[in-house]
Amino acid sequence: MTRIGPVGTFLVLVACLLTSACSPPVLDGVEPATGYPRQLLAVNSDALGASVVWDVGLPTEQTIANGVVTTSYFQIPAGATPGTHPVALRNSKGTSASQNVTVLAPSGNFPAPRIESIDVLRDTPPDESAGSSRTLLLTVAAANMDVDATIALTNTGTLTCYQWGAIPLNFQQVHTPATFAYPVYHYEQKVCRFENAPESGPITVTVTNSDGQAHSRDYLVLPPSALDSDGDGIMDTIEQSNLGGLDLPKMGADPEHKTIFVEADWTSASVPNVNDWATLEAAFADAPVLNPDGTRGITLIIDRGQDAGQPGGLFTKGGELLPAHSTMDFGASSALGYKNFFDYKSAHFDSQRLPIFHYAVIGVALPNGSSGRGEIWGNDFMVTFATFAKWGSSAAESATFMHELGHNLGLRHGGLVDDTPQNNETRKPNFASTMNYRYQFPLVSIDCNFVSDNVLTYSQGILTPVTESSVTETAGICDNAPLDMNGDMMISVASLAIDTNSDGDRADTHQDLDQWGNLKMSLTGSGWKGN
Repeated sequence: MTRIGPVGTFLVLVACLLTSACSPPVLDGVEPATGYPRQLLAVNSDALGASVVWDVGLPTEQTIANGVVTTSYFQIPAGATPGTHPVALRNSKGTSASQNVTVLAPSGNFPAPRIESIDVLRDTPPDESAGSSRTLLLTVAAANMDVDATIALTNTGTLTCYQWGAIPLNFQQVHTPATFAYPVYHYEQKVCRFENAPESGPITVTVTNSDGQAHSRDYLVLPPSALDSDGDGIMDTIEQSNLGGLDLPKMGADPEHKTIFVEADWTSASVPNVNDWATLEAAFADAPVLNPDGTRGITLIIDRGQDAGQPGGLFTKGGELLPAHSTMDFGASSALGYKNFFDYKSAHFDSQRLPIFHYAVIGVALPNGSSGRGEIWGNDFMVTFATFAKWGSSAAESATFMHELGHNLGLRHGGLVDDTPQNNETRKPNFASTMNYRYQFPLVSIDCNFVSDNVLTYSQGILTPVTESSVTETAGICDNAPLDMNGDMMISVASLAIDTNSDGDRADTHQDLDQWGNLKMSLTGSGWKGN
């Protein structure tokens, strides 16, 4: 499938219209070809400016809403009957051959939309001489948002919105959505024209689906001089500039695509597996996160000294071989026999990178023998299990790196940054996240069991709650798939009180929480304390 961003698609479409060079559309396929009513599907085609025709050639034929300038995706009609439906593309030059889409019978109620991010595609400051006002193009991304959903500012009025980006998914087709707490069928994004925008201040954005279900999220409008369009914590002016010798655009920074910068150093006893870096970059690139440019994922940029020795190289600060230590911690006293992390940082980390880069030290063991530690919503973390039997495994090393970086991004072992018992519970059975100790080393199970699927990811907040005082093993955590929750190698038909996360009690109610949609990427205001 040829994929270009919405902006590029728009320019190609304009050229097509101006030159009258458009051809009849060709539909190569629909991905996935099976879905539920109201699920978003991707169109495999290079056609531009074409409409999607549902039930083409049948008495029930209808033209349905799709992307603003492209047919890259469309939504199955809400009232679509189970069975096979022919779909085609149509423009002024003709209609494509059809492809069949299989509609599944609805499973449970379609969930409310859930706003994942609010960003800025364009900011047009007022022209005082012309008496104009500030205009923002906001992008609003949400799980399970309808193509015809409405978006409004509850404190200033309604926006004018169009389809922009999307992430069609095929996960629920092989599962039973009714057994999930919040099944995610797709992520959808709209771009909204916001005129008379304030210079700065809070607004509340509300998405309302066609069935009336709604979700609201607050957003802080920043002045043009401090604008962070993609919400990655790095101002646009910095992402577009050379900051004290750091050529951020050449390093991969983009004000319209979320970016995380990390510098990593290590000792001779803890040299990481060379495969770690590509594994980590791929995990973030595959994140269910939409950007102002309409594309998926987060760009993770790790300076591990890959350009060392190259004149003019961009990545030369990381990958330093640090003095050896027997053990390490934040603020540790050398009198107690272990290394202070911040001694390394002051000697090996360029202070001009402080507002932009996280700093990672890969070393030996913490005093308590744990595999690592990361500041909760901060900029420093360490990976410290070089003496563990699992050291040398790229999967285990990458998972621990992602786990500790996740703490920097405001994630906890059981949820988000607020320090409640629920959010810091470890080994929750229904929490498919690399932050979960249950899945840190074996990697995450994204199905309805505890068997690793070799995935590095944070949670999307989809699985059913588990109440320890009354656990139904026959129902499991999704798909009504029986699951041995107490490790006795049996499935009980009776409701049991089970300590499912091995914390010494049977009083917890474990919730799955949406981590990808709640990353705290900004270092401003975090717990880094200027170090």
